[in-house]
Amino acid sequence: MSMPSPRAVALLSLSITAVVGGPVLAGNGLNVTGVGAQSLGMGSADLAVPGSSAAVTINPANLTQIPGSRLDASIEPFVTNGFSHRDSLNSRKRSDEQYGALLNASYARKLWRPDLTLGVGMFVAGGSGSEYEDLNTAFGTTDAYAVTFGVTRLATGIGWQLTPQLSLGAAFNVSYASLRQKLFPKTSDAASGFYGLRLDGADGVSYNGRVGLLYRLSPTIAIGASYASINKLKLEGGELSVNYEALGEGVVRYGEARVKGFALPQEFGIGIAWRATPKWLLSTEVTWLDWSGAAKSVRLSARDPETGNANVPQSVAFDQALEFRDQFVFALGTAYDLSDKTRLMAGINLARNPVPNRNVTPTINVTQELELNLGIRQVLSDRWEFASAIQYQPSKTEAANNPAQPFTNARDGYGVIAWTFEFSRRW
Repeated sequence: MSMPSPRAVALLSLSITAVVGGPVLAGNGLNVTGVGAQSLGMGSADLAVPGSSAAVTINPANLTQIPGSRLDASIEPFVTNGFSHRDSLNSRKRSDEQYGALLNASYARKLWRPDLTLGVGMFVAGGSGSEYEDLNTAFGTTDAYAVTFGVTRLATGIGWQLTPQLSLGAAFNVSYASLRQKLFPKTSDAASGFYGLRLDGADGVSYNGRVGLLYRLSPTIAIGASYASINKLKLEGGELSVNYEALGEGVVRYGEARVKGFALPQEFGIGIAWRATPKWLLSTEVTWLDWSGAAKSVRLSARDPETGNANVPQSVAFDQALEFRDQFVFALGTAYDLSDKTRLMAGINLARNPVPNRNVTPTINVTQELELNLGIRQVLSDRWEFASAIQYQPSKTEAANNPAQPFTNARDGYGVIAWTFEFSRRW
């Protein structure tokens, strides 16, 4: 039997671990702020806090602290209540797709040596998007403006406990990214040279890696660190439809559509966890996200119109400046054990807005700077645990002074409420 290709594996992971619904939950730029109820409940201050098998995508060194085997699975429903757009032709409109959910799953087990732990997991890594079906346009039409962009990650890693104090880890990630877009597809205006478009089916598989360490300075203090390389996403094989009705040519479909320039950044984070008392844990973390090196600009291009029509361009290209700024993310989390079975968690996540106002659009609106978190973990038996966490990213708006967009006096908003439910099984 032949082995499945990496692309087939990534597509399978998408079918199991996916974004359910239209919009995509982000937080730290295009990245999700955290994975799993423990991570999110503590504001994602998790690099030095071992616990779930989601460590394979957070800090693979933390895998070594899992005794035996462990399976963690979560669902994260969310509502993008703050996604909004307004401009000189539109009063404040909320996104037409406000609801979605993320699914994540991971597993870890000891290998043939007790100092080695294998981890594997499938996670929603990030994305962006919103949908407005009936915006008034500067061309006298009412039309749709929408993007859905998501990244799903299959991570495989190993943790190695070198000494009782020091653990190292490494993970290899296979990511599947997909993108669909509508930019006033029913609008065609020859006088201004504007021809609406729709992109479908652009996707692809990419790769990157992560390394991490966990060091125990004392029985009550631990330091965790993690580095991930840049993930240059592939978005290829799409179909682009361009509306040339104003030229009498109808809607023309191009093949070989691709989007170049989207990437998830390299990142480095370091955190400290302090068990102040036997019941009280305090954790803090600082992470650098190299958005300036990962999100500079994107180009949508396509060629070979299906009709072979010589009256329309034989290839097209559209550029969008991103010019994201680097982020430094500060996270602070705490956990308090009410008993051996019940833990309460709280956290805060602060990050610089990475998107300059001149490049904000209704769909590139990932400008969040604050997230507040609460969580709880309950041991149900010697094998089962349940955990839950609430994320609140307050609604905020930014002026969208983007000269490349067909809007004037625009403001675009972002804001999310999410609730994670996680079940865990130990062996």
